[in-house]
Amino acid sequence: MTPFMRHPIEGKNIVVIGAGAGGLSAGILLSLLDYRVTIVEKNRAPGGLMRSYARRGIDCPVGVHYVGGLSPSEPLGKMFDVLGIDVADLFYRMGDNGVIDRYIFDDFVFDLPAGIDEYEKRLRAACPADAGALDVIMKNLRRIAGQMKEPSFFFKQGDPFQNLDHFRPMGELLNDLAVSPRLRAILAVPCQLIGVELADCPVIFHHMVAAGYLFSSWRLKDSGARMADVFASRFAELGGRLMLNQSVRKINLEKGSVASISLDTGEDLPADAAVAAIHPKTILGLLPESALRASLRQRILALEETEGVIGVQASVDAAAHAAIHHNIYRLHHNADGFIEDGVFYQIRRGNDQQSNLLSIITRSRYSDWRRWEKTLTGKRGVAYNEQKLMMAYSLLKKAEAIFGPLQNLQILDVFTPLTLRDWVNCPEGSCYGVLRSAGQLLKIASLNNLPIRGLCLAGQNAMAPGLLGSILGSFNAVRQLIGDGRFVGEFHRQL
Repeated sequence: MTPFMRHPIEGKNIVVIGAGAGGLSAGILLSLLDYRVTIVEKNRAPGGLMRSYARRGIDCPVGVHYVGGLSPSEPLGKMFDVLGIDVADLFYRMGDNGVIDRYIFDDFVFDLPAGIDEYEKRLRAACPADAGALDVIMKNLRRIAGQMKEPSFFFKQGDPFQNLDHFRPMGELLNDLAVSPRLRAILAVPCQLIGVELADCPVIFHHMVAAGYLFSSWRLKDSGARMADVFASRFAELGGRLMLNQSVRKINLEKGSVASISLDTGEDLPADAAVAAIHPKTILGLLPESALRASLRQRILALEETEGVIGVQASVDAAAHAAIHHNIYRLHHNADGFIEDGVFYQIRRGNDQQSNLLSIITRSRYSDWRRWEKTLTGKRGVAYNEQKLMMAYSLLKKAEAIFGPLQNLQILDVFTPLTLRDWVNCPEGSCYGVLRSAGQLLKIASLNNLPIRGLCLAGQNAMAPGLLGSILGSFNAVRQLIGDGRFVGEFHRQL
């Protein structure tokens, strides 16, 4: 069966499944190109993981804690420009004090700065014995950072990075370079940000994550809810239709092509194409079993997920715990420099003068919550809540080693992999979807060439993790649907 992306679609009706960052971005782009676009979202509000929520009047972020590469010449900034969304309206730039992230290890502290040159300077100061290894690493990082600013990052068919060495595991490269445990620990942190172990994280994803934040790092001025609403409003402004509280039951095919989308309500939406901004395993349940080869279905079902997280949102006394304009990572590494566990902290300004928000995030395996796997959010019972609180108090106790006794502490919320699973319909509640390990790259690549005309993936499961990856995946989906020639013609000036 001929893959759909070899020929631009015919017709104007497109249905996007999922109103996260990926789905909304795809909807905006297609609306800009005069398609009739309907986005179907199972939740009562759009935004997916970028949407925050309020507890006791304090806004609590879920997936957007800070974002990289939003300046006008940088990849995410260019994409925001195409989408018609004002970066300055939503974000402010971090790093005025020279620090974006503070990595606190048992035996040293490393401050991540803005800018690749300053990053190299600090790495060489922290790891003077690694001069030769850093020559190689920084050369690779600068090359990939440069390519991320080039049009090929958006326009080239397939992956824009052709160097096969960039797909080897970062841990393997560091072994070959015989780096010190200290340098290995510092360089492992970008892997933590996308949920992939250093030993399995492809060099390309490591460097993309690092470069994105080194280009420039940004925090939301207001809330993730406002960001989600800005995306949704932009889509509506362009004439798009957003259907909330609606679930897709089936993707209907005719002669191997998308024909319509059936909703749980019984309504059928005409569709000349569909963009699935949802997890690939979820897509399988929407397609006729005969639509994909058994081997491809099994390959998708066997995809490993990134590990889940547990998040604690707590209010603390604003006078005792002032907002901190950089992020803090408390990390523990073994004698070889491999990070064994880590915790992310932010203290953000609250919604009043008295309280600030302390956010804590760390890994939490889905299997740890298996006992409640068949339950739904809000209906998991006393034992589940007790388990959440026990873990939350343990994390808050560890936080006091960094911030001192937490004054006027109130736990606002605790979310687990099950919470995220229910919200974004990700099978194991992962923030970053499928595991982007070196061993899975070929399996994941096949997802971008599904043998169904008019069906493609968007969001972070399509191209890369995080907000940058989510929106990049949407650009790639639109390129596939309209063809390379038109895509380049429409967006070359901005990208």
